[in-house]
Amino acid sequence: MRASKLALVNRRALLGTVGSVLSLGTLAYTTRGATDTLEIGVWLSERAATYDGVAERIHEYLTATLSFEYWTLDVSMGGTVSVSSEDAARLTSRGEWPMAVATGALSGRDIEPASDVNLLVTDGSMDTAPTGYGVPHVASVGGARHIAALESFETLVDDGPRSIAPNTTPAHTMHVLLHEIGHALGLGHEHGTAFVTDDAIVATPMLSSYAWDPEYERDRSQCGTTIPDANGRHRKLSFSFSSCARRQLATDDGEVPL
Repeated sequence: MRASKLALVNRRALLGTVGSVLSLGTLAYTTRGATDTLEIGVWLSERAATYDGVAERIHEYLTATLSFEYWTLDVSMGGTVSVSSEDAARLTSRGEWPMAVATGALSGRDIEPASDVNLLVTDGSMDTAPTGYGVPHVASVGGARHIAALESFETLVDDGPRSIAPNTTPAHTMHVLLHEIGHALGLGHEHGTAFVTDDAIVATPMLSSYAWDPEYERDRSQCGTTIPDANGRHRKLSFSFSSCARRQLATDDGEVPL
């Protein structure tokens, strides 16, 4: 994967259209040579930062799930930022967090953007969708209190290759966090899969709870697998990205489309 640096292009147009997701199209990225480093920056809202262990737990799970052979993972904690709301999805979809990343500043505080993913974690509710949002290079998710309550990866996840875990609220919150990071890296819902094991339907990060959403329209993944019927089955989570998601990440040249 190629590392990229955020360029401040068409900033005036971005400021004029911040109320719309379409404003994200004015962000531009320049590629600066090949590298084998995936750079993820993580910031916490002021409320999210009040929970002990949130940053450490995020770092642990990102290291466990995104340490692939085709890059060196670099996860940095950018610290605390002041935001207008704890609604994580709104902060990205309405432009506040993307603008902060583009301009390198939020509420008077300088922000040094990461090359590949800039993730904001808030204390927003995980009860009402959308609970997070992801667009190229930018993502946000709520649920800091649940991340703080999450067990360690080694304790929660089985030791099999599919990294299966119970569908608890803390585990689901971390699953959504991975889901939004996947979007920031250019992955779509079609890169998610679900499978049945021990009479449970298990969803990978890019499908997540869509696996048991009756309104989800797709019945097949880009991996070529069907999505099993969730009726009457227990729900579990896989913390392993699907094979087609991993192939996409391995072949991506860093030019994530806007």
